[in-house]
Amino acid sequence: MKKIILVLFLLIFLSACTSSVAPTPSRSEVGPLPSPTPALAQFGAYRYAWVKLDNLTNLRLLPNHAAQASSEDLAKTNHCQVLVNGNFYDKQDKPLGWLVSQGKTLSQPIASSLFNGFLSLSTSKVEISPSVPQGSVDLGLQSGPLLIFDSQPLLLKISQDHPRRRVIAALNDQNQLIFLVITGVDSLFSGPLLADTPKLVVALGQAINQNLGVALNLDGGSASAFITPEVQLPEYSYIGSFFCYN
Repeated sequence: MKKIILVLFLLIFLSACTSSVAPTPSRSEVGPLPSPTPALAQFGAYRYAWVKLDNLTNLRLLPNHAAQASSEDLAKTNHCQVLVNGNFYDKQDKPLGWLVSQGKTLSQPIASSLFNGFLSLSTSKVEISPSVPQGSVDLGLQSGPLLIFDSQPLLLKISQDHPRRRVIAALNDQNQLIFLVITGVDSLFSGPLLADTPKLVVALGQAINQNLGVALNLDGGSASAFITPEVQLPEYSYIGSFFCYN
């Protein structure tokens, strides 16, 4: 009798131990796997990608402050082969400075020592300058700071500087528009300090055989996105405005 009771006790104990072990989840239960690492090239302590736009008649600058849609959805909806975030926005989800989309002014310029650059496109002519362009434009934004001017890196004094992903609009010596993104090696949302970015962009331009005459910092960090056929860098926070090239 005692042997029977002992055997029953052992069976109950083994059954309890087995039921406390969680089963291995199936593929459908663990959710989607992380996306592959985007095809970024190595440059010193950073990674980068760049794209040069040939036909600016296919370029648009569109707002996303109200919809706050993802860059993936924006690219699909607007048929963007290339999508790059635009300028900064404030806590009220309004553009920080001048913004013109499809010939319509959505936000007026502001006086700012930080947002001291203006990118504009009119009749397929693109310009990056420290002043608001005169006359009507097809698209335009205010951002900053300017990183390169007259082919020279600018000295930046930033009081609260942090390593962040940097997205840059630049013009080469043939006045062609180039978008660049620079990230950290270990984190796609990390990158250089803003104060170090001007010299880094000059060196990067030389590495890709592009003589950059002027360069402007766009929104970066978590509120930035850079999408091309080869590279997919989505945002963490929504992007306020975006360039769409198709």
